[in-house]
Amino acid sequence: MAISKPGPDDGDRIDTATDESLSSTMEFIAAARRPLLIQRHRAHVEEMEGSLSDAMVAGTHDNERLQAMLKVIDSESEQDRVRKTLRTLSEDANYKEANLRDALIEELCLLREGGSVELATLQMHVMGLYRLVRAHFLERLGEAPSLAELRPTPVAMVARLLVPVPPEFGSPRLGASQTYTPAFADRSMATVKRLRKGVAGDQHWQESTGDPVLPRELEEPLEGLPDAERKAARALLVRDRIRSKFYRDVFLVYLDVNELDPKEYDAYPTLIRWLESVEATPHLYTFMQGQSTAQKIYRLSQLQQKLIQIHEMYARVALASDHPTYRDQFVGKGFRERLAILAKSHFPPLPLTQELALSAMLCPFKAFAEWVQKRLDEKEFVLPPDPKK
Repeated sequence: MAISKPGPDDGDRIDTATDESLSSTMEFIAAARRPLLIQRHRAHVEEMEGSLSDAMVAGTHDNERLQAMLKVIDSESEQDRVRKTLRTLSEDANYKEANLRDALIEELCLLREGGSVELATLQMHVMGLYRLVRAHFLERLGEAPSLAELRPTPVAMVARLLVPVPPEFGSPRLGASQTYTPAFADRSMATVKRLRKGVAGDQHWQESTGDPVLPRELEEPLEGLPDAERKAARALLVRDRIRSKFYRDVFLVYLDVNELDPKEYDAYPTLIRWLESVEATPHLYTFMQGQSTAQKIYRLSQLQQKLIQIHEMYARVALASDHPTYRDQFVGKGFRERLAILAKSHFPPLPLTQELALSAMLCPFKAFAEWVQKRLDEKEFVLPPDPKK
């Protein structure tokens, strides 16, 4: 039997296989030791992390020692280390399902094990990381979360801060561009639900100055109807006319690129904050002026619902555009034509979940306003009909 001689590269292959096996073994050992290493330092690290306060993280305390620590924490070298730790948390599969506090404690335990880092140094490091994340949330949401709100924030959410995605209203990926704490999401959804209910508001559209005059082409078909039917039909036409004028005042007048005050773009970090401003100071918004309190409540409720509807409708078409069934059909078609194709094929609307509503309401006002202006300029802005009750 012939025995083949080793080829010139066989030794390299054997070495490579050995290296891979050794690497795999080392990784297995490291994974097995990891919980033990963490447990060795957990009690001290948890005690240190638990001693932090909002005043320490925000830097609002006048204590001289704290202020000296903050100067070190905010230095460029320390910020580089903080960003490195944040990247580690976002990339390490061990923290994929963890919240920020739990992941930080484990990572600090490993840092202490690997480099015999003093607890005082780790304390400054964790303060720096909380400060960095807090500053990002303040910039994006218009309010700084407390330490109690930062701690349970999922690492996956914090990881989005490292690779910001431009927000695009009407996109199915809008939610992926947003970062917020669970507490902020809860507060925002509570506001969404409160505005939607419109407690103490009117039950239908009406105008404080009286019913608008209907054009003759709308009045004439009503003349032959029985009195009760004529009144009911006329009331519906009047309300629809008031509704149409309201939405024109919002989208075509207030949000017009030549009308909207440049200061307004950055005045509201999110759409929900804009709606809250409309609620608090309706007299400052032309589309609310002159109406009764009850009608203002009703109109605000309808406006919020319409914003969510618009986002869903455009996100639905965008989602279908990526589907093989519609990709070719949509080529060269405008938005209205694409919408008609979906309607003809009974393409279902996206579920109106809390996640969808939240993503729409947390869209930056500037991104939303510019999105509307672009659609108007392209003559691709479509207002969906009111949902059936």
